[in-house]
Amino acid sequence: MIRVSNISKSFSDVVALADVSFVMNTGVNVIIGPNGAGKTTTLKCLAGVITPDSGNIEIFGKSVKEAKKEIAFLDENRRVFRKFKVKDYEHIIPLLYRNWDEKLFKKLLAHFSIGRERRVEKLSAGIRTLFLISMVISTGAKVLILDEPTQHLDPININDVQKMLKELGQDRVVVIASHHMEEVESFADRFVIISKGRVLYQDEIDLAKEKHRVVSQNEISECDEVIQAVDSGWLVRTDKDKGRYPSLREIVLAYLKKSERATLFDFNG
Repeated sequence: MIRVSNISKSFSDVVALADVSFVMNTGVNVIIGPNGAGKTTTLKCLAGVITPDSGNIEIFGKSVKEAKKEIAFLDENRRVFRKFKVKDYEHIIPLLYRNWDEKLFKKLLAHFSIGRERRVEKLSAGIRTLFLISMVISTGAKVLILDEPTQHLDPININDVQKMLKELGQDRVVVIASHHMEEVESFADRFVIISKGRVLYQDEIDLAKEKHRVVSQNEISECDEVIQAVDSGWLVRTDKDKGRYPSLREIVLAYLKKSERATLFDFNG
Protein backbone atom coordinates (compact mmCIF):
# COMPACT_ATOMS: atom_id res chain seq x y z
CA MET A 1 0.00 0.00 0.00
CA ILE A 2 1.05 3.56 -0.72
CA ARG A 3 -0.21 6.21 1.67
CA VAL A 4 0.36 9.85 0.75
CA SER A 5 -0.44 12.34 3.48
CA ASN A 6 -0.62 16.10 2.88
CA ILE A 7 2.41 16.45 0.62
CA SER A 8 3.25 19.82 -0.90
CA LYS A 9 5.96 20.83 -3.34
CA SER A 10 6.98 24.17 -4.84
CA PHE A 11 9.59 25.11 -7.41
CA SER A 12 10.72 28.69 -6.80
CA ASP A 13 7.42 30.56 -6.53
CA VAL A 14 5.36 27.95 -8.44
CA VAL A 15 3.22 25.59 -6.36
CA ALA A 16 3.27 22.14 -7.97
CA LEU A 17 1.48 20.20 -5.22
CA ALA A 18 -0.68 21.57 -2.42
CA ASP A 19 -1.65 19.30 0.49
CA VAL A 20 -2.08 16.16 -1.65
CA SER A 21 -3.36 13.01 0.07
CA PHE A 22 -4.44 9.64 -1.32
CA VAL A 23 -4.13 5.88 -0.83
CA MET A 24 -3.15 3.33 -3.48
CA ASN A 25 -3.44 -0.42 -3.09
CA THR A 26 -2.44 -3.50 -5.07
CA GLY A 27 -3.77 -3.09 -8.60
CA VAL A 28 -3.51 -0.48 -11.33
CA ASN A 29 -3.82 3.04 -9.92
CA VAL A 30 -4.01 6.01 -12.28
CA ILE A 31 -3.40 9.69 -11.59
CA ILE A 32 -5.50 11.67 -14.05
CA GLY A 33 -5.30 15.36 -14.82
CA PRO A 34 -4.54 17.95 -17.50
CA ASN A 35 -1.04 19.06 -18.44
CA GLY A 36 0.57 20.92 -15.54
CA ALA A 37 -1.79 19.37 -12.99
CA GLY A 38 1.02 17.91 -10.86
CA LYS A 39 0.93 14.31 -12.09
CA THR A 40 4.63 14.02 -12.90
CA THR A 41 5.66 15.82 -9.71
CA THR A 42 3.55 13.37 -7.71
CA LEU A 43 5.15 10.37 -9.41
CA LYS A 44 8.63 11.75 -8.82
CA CYS A 45 7.84 12.15 -5.12
CA LEU A 46 6.58 8.55 -4.97
CA ALA A 47 9.72 7.32 -6.74
CA GLY A 48 12.08 9.30 -4.53
CA VAL A 49 13.41 11.39 -7.40
CA ILE A 50 12.38 14.56 -5.58
CA THR A 51 11.43 15.18 -1.95
CA PRO A 52 8.20 16.93 -0.92
CA ASP A 53 8.57 20.19 0.98
CA SER A 54 6.13 18.88 3.57
CA GLY A 55 3.90 15.90 4.22
CA ASN A 56 4.64 12.19 4.32
CA ILE A 57 4.74 9.19 1.97
CA GLU A 58 4.65 5.61 3.22
CA ILE A 59 5.23 2.59 0.98
CA PHE A 60 4.38 -0.67 2.71
CA GLY A 61 4.82 1.20 5.99
CA LYS A 62 8.31 2.42 5.08
CA SER A 63 9.66 5.76 3.94
CA VAL A 64 10.39 6.17 0.24
CA LYS A 65 14.11 6.02 0.99
CA GLU A 66 13.73 2.75 2.91
CA ALA A 67 11.54 1.26 0.15
CA LYS A 68 13.72 2.50 -2.72
CA LYS A 69 14.81 -0.97 -3.87
CA GLU A 70 11.17 -2.01 -4.19
CA ILE A 71 10.36 0.86 -6.58
CA ALA A 72 10.90 0.91 -10.35
CA PHE A 73 10.22 4.15 -12.22
CA LEU A 74 9.60 5.06 -15.85
CA ASP A 75 9.98 8.83 -16.10
CA GLU A 76 8.44 11.12 -18.69
CA ASN A 77 11.77 11.99 -20.33
CA ARG A 78 12.69 8.37 -21.15
CA ARG A 79 16.31 9.04 -20.17
CA VAL A 80 18.91 6.44 -21.16
CA PHE A 81 22.69 6.10 -20.95
CA ARG A 82 24.47 7.44 -24.00
CA LYS A 83 26.17 4.82 -26.18
CA PHE A 84 24.70 1.95 -24.16
CA LYS A 85 23.35 -1.00 -26.09
CA VAL A 86 20.25 -2.87 -24.97
CA LYS A 87 22.35 -5.78 -23.71
CA ASP A 88 24.46 -3.48 -21.50
CA TYR A 89 21.49 -2.90 -19.21
CA GLU A 90 21.40 -6.61 -18.44
CA HIS A 91 24.62 -6.14 -16.43
CA ILE A 92 23.58 -2.95 -14.60
CA ILE A 93 19.97 -3.40 -13.51
CA PRO A 94 20.55 -6.69 -11.60
CA LEU A 95 22.93 -4.74 -9.34
CA LEU A 96 20.03 -2.49 -8.31
CA TYR A 97 17.20 -5.01 -8.09
CA ARG A 98 17.71 -8.34 -6.37
CA ASN A 99 14.62 -9.85 -8.04
CA TRP A 100 15.69 -8.96 -11.57
CA ASP A 101 14.20 -11.46 -14.03
CA GLU A 102 16.61 -11.79 -16.95
CA LYS A 103 14.52 -14.47 -18.63
CA LEU A 104 11.44 -12.23 -18.61
CA PHE A 105 13.45 -9.26 -19.90
CA LYS A 106 14.75 -11.21 -22.89
CA LYS A 107 11.26 -12.57 -23.54
CA LEU A 108 9.83 -9.05 -23.63
CA LEU A 109 12.62 -7.83 -25.90
CA ALA A 110 11.82 -10.64 -28.32
CA HIS A 111 8.09 -9.93 -28.11
CA PHE A 112 8.62 -6.28 -29.03
CA SER A 113 11.33 -7.13 -31.61
CA ILE A 114 14.03 -5.11 -29.83
CA GLY A 115 17.50 -6.33 -30.76
CA ARG A 116 19.99 -6.63 -27.89
CA GLU A 117 22.78 -5.11 -30.01
CA ARG A 118 20.88 -1.90 -30.73
CA ARG A 119 21.97 1.43 -29.23
CA VAL A 120 19.16 2.52 -26.92
CA GLU A 121 19.56 6.24 -27.63
CA LYS A 122 19.02 5.49 -31.32
CA LEU A 123 15.68 3.74 -30.78
CA SER A 124 12.52 5.50 -31.93
CA ALA A 125 10.38 7.12 -29.21
CA GLY A 126 7.90 4.24 -29.19
CA ILE A 127 10.49 1.45 -29.17
CA ARG A 128 12.48 3.22 -26.47
CA THR A 129 9.33 3.35 -24.34
CA LEU A 130 8.75 -0.37 -24.87
CA PHE A 131 12.37 -1.10 -23.94
CA LEU A 132 12.10 0.92 -20.72
CA ILE A 133 8.74 -0.62 -19.81
CA SER A 134 10.26 -4.08 -20.35
CA MET A 135 13.09 -3.15 -18.03
CA VAL A 136 10.78 -1.73 -15.34
CA ILE A 137 8.57 -4.82 -15.41
CA SER A 138 11.58 -7.16 -15.23
CA THR A 139 13.01 -5.55 -12.08
CA GLY A 140 10.62 -7.57 -9.94
CA ALA A 141 9.91 -4.43 -7.89
CA LYS A 142 6.74 -4.42 -5.79
CA VAL A 143 5.88 -0.86 -6.85
CA LEU A 144 5.92 0.09 -10.54
CA ILE A 145 5.56 3.80 -11.31
CA LEU A 146 5.10 4.77 -14.97
CA ASP A 147 4.59 8.23 -16.41
CA GLU A 148 2.42 8.08 -19.56
CA PRO A 149 3.42 4.46 -20.30
CA THR A 150 1.57 4.27 -23.65
CA GLN A 151 2.94 7.51 -25.06
CA HIS A 152 4.13 7.13 -28.70
CA LEU A 153 2.86 3.54 -28.92
CA ASP A 154 0.70 2.09 -31.67
CA PRO A 155 -2.70 0.49 -30.83
CA ILE A 156 -1.35 -3.08 -30.78
CA ASN A 157 1.47 -2.25 -28.37
CA ILE A 158 -0.88 -0.15 -26.23
CA ASN A 159 -3.10 -3.19 -25.85
CA ASP A 160 -0.11 -5.39 -24.95
CA VAL A 161 1.16 -2.94 -22.33
CA GLN A 162 -2.29 -2.58 -20.79
CA LYS A 163 -2.65 -6.35 -20.47
CA MET A 164 0.77 -6.66 -18.84
CA LEU A 165 0.08 -3.88 -16.34
CA LYS A 166 -3.30 -5.36 -15.47
CA GLU A 167 -1.71 -8.75 -14.84
CA LEU A 168 1.10 -7.24 -12.77
CA GLY A 169 -1.48 -5.39 -10.69
CA GLN A 170 -2.70 -8.70 -9.30
CA ASP A 171 0.16 -8.74 -6.79
CA ARG A 172 1.94 -5.39 -7.18
CA VAL A 173 1.11 -1.72 -6.80
CA VAL A 174 1.12 -0.22 -10.30
CA VAL A 175 0.89 3.57 -10.49
CA ILE A 176 0.56 5.40 -13.79
CA ALA A 177 -0.09 8.98 -14.84
CA SER A 178 -2.26 9.60 -17.86
CA HIS A 179 -4.71 12.00 -19.46
CA HIS A 180 -6.27 9.35 -21.73
CA MET A 181 -9.43 8.58 -19.78
CA GLU A 182 -11.08 6.15 -22.18
CA GLU A 183 -7.82 4.21 -22.38
CA VAL A 184 -7.21 3.77 -18.65
CA GLU A 185 -10.85 2.98 -17.89
CA SER A 186 -10.41 -0.40 -19.58
CA PHE A 187 -7.66 -1.69 -17.28
CA ALA A 188 -7.22 0.55 -14.20
CA ASP A 189 -8.73 -0.19 -10.79
CA ARG A 190 -8.47 3.09 -8.92
CA PHE A 191 -8.06 6.73 -9.92
CA VAL A 192 -7.06 10.06 -8.45
CA ILE A 193 -8.05 13.32 -10.17
CA ILE A 194 -5.49 16.11 -9.78
CA SER A 195 -5.78 19.70 -10.99
CA LYS A 196 -3.50 22.62 -10.18
CA GLY A 197 -1.64 20.45 -7.68
CA ARG A 198 -4.74 19.49 -5.67
CA VAL A 199 -6.70 16.26 -5.39
CA LEU A 200 -10.28 16.78 -6.54
CA TYR A 201 -11.59 13.24 -6.16
CA GLN A 202 -10.34 9.69 -5.69
CA ASP A 203 -12.03 6.32 -5.68
CA GLU A 204 -12.12 2.88 -7.23
CA ILE A 205 -13.46 3.21 -10.76
CA ASP A 206 -16.35 0.78 -10.27
CA LEU A 207 -17.37 2.35 -6.93
CA ALA A 208 -17.24 5.84 -8.40
CA LYS A 209 -19.65 4.76 -11.13
CA GLU A 210 -22.00 3.27 -8.54
CA LYS A 211 -22.01 6.48 -6.50
CA HIS A 212 -22.77 8.75 -9.45
CA ARG A 213 -25.46 9.05 -12.09
CA VAL A 214 -25.98 11.11 -15.20
CA VAL A 215 -29.50 12.55 -15.01
CA SER A 216 -31.63 15.17 -16.72
CA GLN A 217 -32.16 18.47 -14.93
CA ASN A 218 -35.71 17.57 -13.90
CA GLU A 219 -34.47 14.35 -12.26
CA ILE A 220 -32.24 16.23 -9.79
CA SER A 221 -33.56 16.17 -6.20
CA GLU A 222 -32.56 17.96 -3.01
CA CYS A 223 -30.74 14.92 -1.68
CA ASP A 224 -28.42 14.76 -4.71
CA GLU A 225 -24.97 16.31 -4.74
CA VAL A 226 -24.78 18.07 -8.07
CA ILE A 227 -21.26 17.86 -9.48
CA GLN A 228 -21.46 19.55 -12.89
CA ALA A 229 -23.08 19.42 -16.30
CA VAL A 230 -21.79 16.80 -18.74
CA ASP A 231 -22.51 16.32 -22.44
CA SER A 232 -25.89 14.62 -22.00
CA GLY A 233 -27.13 15.86 -18.63
CA TRP A 234 -25.85 16.43 -15.12
CA LEU A 235 -23.46 14.33 -13.07
CA VAL A 236 -24.82 13.89 -9.54
CA ARG A 237 -23.68 11.90 -6.56
CA THR A 238 -26.68 10.01 -5.25
CA ASP A 239 -27.87 6.79 -3.65
CA LYS A 240 -30.98 6.76 -5.85
CA ASP A 241 -31.31 4.43 -8.82
CA LYS A 242 -32.06 6.84 -11.62
CA GLY A 243 -30.60 8.14 -14.84
CA ARG A 244 -27.61 6.13 -16.07
CA TYR A 245 -24.17 5.22 -14.88
CA PRO A 246 -21.42 7.63 -16.00
CA SER A 247 -18.20 6.86 -17.82
CA LEU A 248 -14.87 7.63 -16.20
CA ARG A 249 -14.47 10.47 -18.68
CA GLU A 250 -17.72 12.09 -17.53
CA ILE A 251 -16.73 11.79 -13.86
CA VAL A 252 -13.30 13.30 -14.42
CA LEU A 253 -14.48 16.19 -16.58
CA ALA A 254 -17.33 17.03 -14.22
CA TYR A 255 -15.02 17.26 -11.20
CA LEU A 256 -12.53 19.34 -13.16
CA LYS A 257 -15.28 21.76 -14.17
CA LYS A 258 -16.57 21.87 -10.61
CA SER A 259 -13.16 22.83 -9.29
CA GLU A 260 -13.44 26.14 -11.19
CA ARG A 261 -9.67 26.06 -11.50
CA ALA A 262 -9.35 23.88 -14.56
CA THR A 263 -8.47 25.65 -17.79
CA LEU A 264 -9.53 24.67 -21.30
CA PHE A 265 -7.50 21.84 -22.78
CA ASP A 266 -7.78 18.91 -25.12
CA PHE A 267 -8.08 15.99 -22.73
CA ASN A 268 -8.22 13.29 -25.37
CA GLY A 269 -4.64 13.75 -26.52
